[in-house]
Amino acid sequence: MDKYITVIDPITGEHDTVQEIALRHMGAGDLVKRKPDAKTVYVVNHWDKETDSYSLSDYDDMNREIFLKSKTKVYVGFTF
Repeated sequence: MDKYITVIDPITGEHDTVQEIALRHMGAGDLVKRKPDAKTVYVVNHWDKETDSYSLSDYDDMNREIFLKSKTKVYVGFTF
């Protein structure tokens, strides 16, 4: 079952609804956040079959890369 969360920006007061989803359902090039109210946006790069993890790069700093397991919950559907 999909889980939707409404986030309110403390500075502008704008509402944004995000969807919680497992990382394995995302494709290369998709934009995700690690927390519903996170400022950092990541781009899904590729899946490493050997370690069952995904490579994600910070949208604003391509040299910053993280690896997350496929079952990790991420947030999509935000306004960017």
